[in-house]
Amino acid sequence: MTATSPALLDRRLLMFTGKGGVGKTTVVAATAVEAARRGRRPLIVELGHRASMEGLFANRSIAYEPSQVTDGVWAMNLDFESALADYFEQHIPVKRVARTIMRNKTLQKFFQAAPSVAEVATLNKLSALEAEREGGKPRWDPILVDLDATGHALMLLNVPEVMTGLIGDGPMRRLIDGFSSLLADPRRTVLSLVTLPRELPAQETFELYQKLREHHKVALGALFINQVPERPLTPGQAGLLDRVQSRAKRANIGPLVDEVTLARRAMRYQANARAQINRLRRAITMPIVELPLITSRELDPEAIASLGRSAIEQLEDRSAEDANTSHARRMRR
Repeated sequence: MTATSPALLDRRLLMFTGKGGVGKTTVVAATAVEAARRGRRPLIVELGHRASMEGLFANRSIAYEPSQVTDGVWAMNLDFESALADYFEQHIPVKRVARTIMRNKTLQKFFQAAPSVAEVATLNKLSALEAEREGGKPRWDPILVDLDATGHALMLLNVPEVMTGLIGDGPMRRLIDGFSSLLADPRRTVLSLVTLPRELPAQETFELYQKLREHHKVALGALFINQVPERPLTPGQAGLLDRVQSRAKRANIGPLVDEVTLARRAMRYQANARAQINRLRRAITMPIVELPLITSRELDPEAIASLGRSAIEQLEDRSAEDANTSHARRMRR
């Protein structure tokens, strides 16, 4: 994101992906809550039947039709069957025929197995949501898409290219062309990545980043590094560990020896996390957001709101720094 590009929340379509278990859904929810706090009307779109989002919003039921899950935040679950039914009803003139097709179990199995059908139905619904207007303004501002894990996200992004040579003129061609235009417009759409400060997720994130840079036109938003541990001890405190451990052993104070062992373990964990973060910062040019380690027990509405506020403020600070750097370079020329 450069100094002249729109801020993250100014885009129409915000997509998020990452390896399973990195806290992607939490990041999406937190970003939506912050968008609502700033007076916007965000819609969270969760793909598939995971229903992970419900647990973050007091187990509010989230279905195919958008519903309000907390103050100013709306959410929906974009399941395949409902999205496909929408597609048929939009593009088959006779509604009775469309409903008959969807009730046919043999055809349902075929659609589930056929390549790219689920992705096309998903693109159709996302395009429809992006096109919705109320009072001349977008109904949803922005739309935050909680994509499945990285493999499915890449399949979805590949659909326009794969389908280009397979379809002629008609509704599907218009759909694919329209969504391709939306994906390729960096002022409307960005894809953000979510990861953890651990070796395997960091490596997979770097590999995904390379694939996206080389093979996809979608603009990249931010890299959210979730669950970053705080430094457990100050340098001065860490320097005392050897002395404390030695005295605890001589005095045979077992609990204190255990505490020192735990402290050393926490220090190693934090050092390893920082090493992975530094590695990502060197390898990836996206704006990077570091979010603190919060256990599931602590993940209440206030914590989610705090995460979202921290994330967007970090991006704003980065944008301001980039603008100042760019201005200084122009002044030196």
